[in-house]
Amino acid sequence: MSSGPDQPQIQRQWFIQVDGQAYGPFDDRTLWDYMVEGRVSSQSLISQTANTGYRPVSADPGLMNWLAQATDKPVPQAEPQAPPTVFMIMAEIKSGSGMNFLQTLQTLGPTQRLGSAVWILQARAEAETLRNILSQPLGADDRLFILDSFANKTAWFNLSSEMDAQIAQLWNIER
Repeated sequence: MSSGPDQPQIQRQWFIQVDGQAYGPFDDRTLWDYMVEGRVSSQSLISQTANTGYRPVSADPGLMNWLAQATDKPVPQAEPQAPPTVFMIMAEIKSGSGMNFLQTLQTLGPTQRLGSAVWILQARAEAETLRNILSQPLGADDRLFILDSFANKTAWFNLSSEMDAQIAQLWNIER
């Protein structure tokens, strides 16, 4: 598969699952185009059958290699040079994207669920990087808050401007 869609050995069909809905079938060329356009990422759920076998692109080394070629750059990962830290992740998911969010979260490092909407994550990344990765499967009504427990830094997604200002004020304490 690393040769890209221009030289396929066998033409395959692909289905992409978004919010529990299957889309497709797509041929190799269309999947490649979606990768180039950024419509398919390492967290996208993909299968060769419409009703079963969905898994993230990141679970398939061949697709990940293809994705790296399609984007003409390495697939974004949590920054390996960053020191390990522990994050508290709070996600209020109303859109039905909970499974996609959990799959994405679990690709970032060891996790422990603390409650229905709170996780602890150990990762080598910064809060902003995690926000950018974890917000991709979220919808317009979902909310995300991340606390880097070592650096005492926060990042969030889809909170009101009023809440944004209140959090910034609470976290800006002179010591």
